[in-house]
Amino acid sequence: MRKVYYDKISEISKNVISMGNLASDAVLYSVKALLDSDPVMAQKVIDTDYKIDDYEILIEEKCIVLQAKHQPVATDLRYIHSISNIIIHLERIGDLSVNIAKIARNLSNLEIQYLDREMKELLQEMSNFVKSALDKAIKAFEKNDLKMASEIDKIDNAIDDIQKTIVKKLYHSAFNKKENINIIADLFLVARYLERIGDHSVSIGERVQYYLTGDYTVFHSDV
Repeated sequence: MRKVYYDKISEISKNVISMGNLASDAVLYSVKALLDSDPVMAQKVIDTDYKIDDYEILIEEKCIVLQAKHQPVATDLRYIHSISNIIIHLERIGDLSVNIAKIARNLSNLEIQYLDREMKELLQEMSNFVKSALDKAIKAFEKNDLKMASEIDKIDNAIDDIQKTIVKKLYHSAFNKKENINIIADLFLVARYLERIGDHSVSIGERVQYYLTGDYTVFHSDV
């Protein structure tokens, strides 16, 4: 009976990792679609988001059944509850990637050049940090690695710094003219969505830290 129980936990964990990898790919390709002005790639991110959503439903159902049948306690209960939280963050990362892909698709229809070399480099650098944070969070979950989970916050600080640089550049850019206001707003949103993906990655890392240690102050330092 215990073997069946732990086989089910292992199965759920593999599902979470697969979902995380799909979310990571969505981030990668949504930004690539924007930088390459590729509406086909953007549409693919949008069209395949249902796979991430399907994983969320599948994993949630498996967690509910596992708790009902086996009534886990202590570390196992923390782990299962943490998974239920982690998949919410992954689903939102998928949605944010779709938002970026929709902007990429819309901007690709414009005849003007909406990204200069410096802005492309900044968005690429920010995207690299964001994907690094997410991949590290997924890997920390897969390996039950407390140290790796605790390192994601540092990457998120770099993401925040680049976002501020992008905002300043958009605000002071020669491109900042009334007729371009919608494009500027879209690029503000892309930077914001990437920053939010970084935040979700930090939250996944915190959940890993919590189920490994049982220390709830990882979420609330004042507890």
